Amino acid sequence: MPWSNQNGGGGGGGPWGRPNGNGGGPWGGGGGGGNTPPNLEDLLKRGQDRLRRIIPGGGGPGGPSGSGSGFGGGRGALVIGALAVAVWLATGFYKVEPYQVGIETIFGRYVGSTGEGLRYNFPYPIGGVVKPNVGQVNSIQVGYRTGPGQTRNRDVPDESLMLTGDENIVDLDFEVQWRVNPLKASDFVFNIQNPEGTIKAIAESAMREVIGRRNIQAILTNEQASIAQEVKEMVQKALDEYGAGVRIEVVQLVSVNPPPEVRPAFVDVNAAQQDADTAQNEAKTYASREVPQARGKASQIVQASEAYKTKATADATGQAARFNEVYASYKLSPEISRERIFLETMEKVLGSVNKVIIDQNGSPGSASTAAGVLPVLPLSEFGARGPAQTGAAR
Repeated sequence: MPWSNQNGGGGGGGPWGRPNGNGGGPWGGGGGGGNTPPNLEDLLKRGQDRLRRIIPGGGGPGGPSGSGSGFGGGRGALVIGALAVAVWLATGFYKVEPYQVGIETIFGRYVGSTGEGLRYNFPYPIGGVVKPNVGQVNSIQVGYRTGPGQTRNRDVPDESLMLTGDENIVDLDFEVQWRVNPLKASDFVFNIQNPEGTIKAIAESAMREVIGRRNIQAILTNEQASIAQEVKEMVQKALDEYGAGVRIEVVQLVSVNPPPEVRPAFVDVNAAQQDADTAQNEAKTYASREVPQARGKASQIVQASEAYKTKATADATGQAARFNEVYASYKLSPEISRERIFLETMEKVLGSVNKVIIDQNGSPGSASTAAGVLPVLPLSEFGARGPAQTGAAR
């Protein structure tokens, strides 16, 4: 049997022993012998002998089974197999980082998703694990390419030149930022083979469709935000229909310009449009300031008119009622009423003017003449005096 040591006895020693009993290495004889290597069969026999010594109960030259026991060799094989199986099963442990999702498969079929931490699945070739990065935001450039340091170094006209709804051409560069949807990471792994290529093709197609429905003037001026939002919604809808497991974060227009050949003319048009918008805004500002003031003045006039109307009506009503009362008194005593009306009228007429009363019937020796009243008086001075002085003169 190959496991037996044919040189047993006192001189054999180990597996590398020689018939002469001198110990030595496997490549040379003892005592200055030659260094010619043995043949392959001898090496294999010696290796088997050393392995047999390592295996527990495997028997050996000095062991319980000097001639090699089949029972001992079977036990060693079982131990080696058990160790190999244990090592193989241990390879099924894997770690999921916080920014990853573990996608487990058994025989290539999806069986579930796992979160961060230390996880276990059947090792290869029975099981497998794919860990897509769901935290990284990826960027796709359409119409241009950037170099190191995010410097723009190359335009791609085949992607950037687009036809507008009024049959003009616009040079449009944009960027799509996306990430793997953590809730649909399995769709991303199994349903889409080339994520960047797919997203880029869908985004470019959606942008051309949106641009084709608008005029170039609106694209260059005030509808860029709505264009980006509409493209984002269209791309997300298409990817959801494909089951791509991708979430579009933002669609950003990097530059929107007319072709270089006609760019100066469009710059002039934009400047004129901005001037027109400025004039309209100024006119609206003036109107918003003047119209309320005019409305306030009109309301004030209307209210003053209403107040005058109310006052005039009340005065007329009062005068009519007073006339009716005077007329009723006149019918009862006409003479007294005429005298009263005369006195009241004279009071109203003469009450606010300066008056000088001269007694024409006074005699030369009367008190008036003695007071020094002359036929000619400085009436202008009497007019300039106050009411108290006028009363004294009276």
